[in-house]
Amino acid sequence: MSAMIRTSAVLALLLGGTAHAVEPMVPYDNFNPSESNPPRATKVKGIDPARWLDVQTGSRQQAVRELAFTRLRLKSRANTGGTGRYGLRFIQPSAVTAMEAKVRVNNARSTGCELLQGGVSQGAAELSGHFFNAATPSRASAKDDVTAAIRVVSRSTDPLGSQDLRVEAHVERCHDASCTARGSLFTADLGQVHQGEQTRLRVQWDAANDRFVFQRDSQPEVYGAYTVTDTQAPGIASKELVVSHSVPTCTRGSPSPLAYVNAYFHDVGVNQSAAPAP
Repeated sequence: MSAMIRTSAVLALLLGGTAHAVEPMVPYDNFNPSESNPPRATKVKGIDPARWLDVQTGSRQQAVRELAFTRLRLKSRANTGGTGRYGLRFIQPSAVTAMEAKVRVNNARSTGCELLQGGVSQGAAELSGHFFNAATPSRASAKDDVTAAIRVVSRSTDPLGSQDLRVEAHVERCHDASCTARGSLFTADLGQVHQGEQTRLRVQWDAANDRFVFQRDSQPEVYGAYTVTDTQAPGIASKELVVSHSVPTCTRGSPSPLAYVNAYFHDVGVNQSAAPAP
């Protein structure tokens, strides 16, 4: 049976399964310093350092991380080989087992190498995190960490001139300390979204049922089941709102690849026990 058919069969089974209760969601940050939800003890200007830490990995030509009215704006442009992430990290990631946010990708473009053998460029706006370790964790090493992400993706293999992006869910296992090499435990296509169109995304770890819960807008929940051990804390404690890129190294003479994403996040929520202090 092909991998695509297996994935479709598993997804159909999971969509038809019975939902189990998970921890309710509560507001975490609406990026509105004047009328914060939930309230803050003191008014802050810009991104609240009591709720967020900066994320910045890899190289890029251009990067913007700022508040735009009541939204977080993240923009990244990269044209050199490698991967990178740019955005915000939850200040207490170990308490966060669920994340949701409204996401709008205003513009995204990905171009690859002239020869397909050179690889595919990818840019994404995502909610992602390291949730547990499937073996024996080592401090500051992501090896065997299990990550889950829900993202809006642009790839260089998309039709030329298309304004359509994909919403995808992924559960992966890190194979090295930097999590550069990964193995897929689950993947699902949650459909198209147009550039400039807002979508609400949620990813939640349902440890009691050995699965992750993914949801886009009011569509049915999608359950990503796994069979690995999930009792150990991750080696890298991280839950993030980021724009990310993966850019191949092209052969000599090929045009430079590109991964560009300009996205807005707002109305961020988390599981109830991770609610921020006032």
